[in-house]
Amino acid sequence: MMGNLTPPVAINAHITSSEFDLQNGDNFGFIRRVLPDMTFSGSTADSPSATMTFYPLKSPGSGYTTPASEGGDSSASVTRSVAAPVEAFTDQINVRVRGRQMALKIESTSTGVQWQLGSPRVDVRPDGRR
Repeated sequence: MMGNLTPPVAINAHITSSEFDLQNGDNFGFIRRVLPDMTFSGSTADSPSATMTFYPLKSPGSGYTTPASEGGDSSASVTRSVAAPVEAFTDQINVRVRGRQMALKIESTSTGVQWQLGSPRVDVRPDGRR
């Protein structure tokens, strides 16, 4: 006799980096593009995805999202394309985030999603002192 099988329940899988300086941390940096370097090998979901979020800091100890990101976008979804399953990761995502320091968070909340983070690359340009 088979017992009651409970359906799988998603967990909030996440990892957050420590704060890192943009350039030397003396000036503001503006991130406009990210090469996420994520793979979803071993996922059983039809469209596995994770969310990459940048938390900008104005200065050490200023708190996240102070200042708020430019344009209001500090996160973007990273999704493997189902139409082209040979792709293991999204090529690039466009964001608009400004700060002297940042922290990066990767998370997923769906069942059947396995992800591995490689070495994300960010396109940073100097953006003033204030």
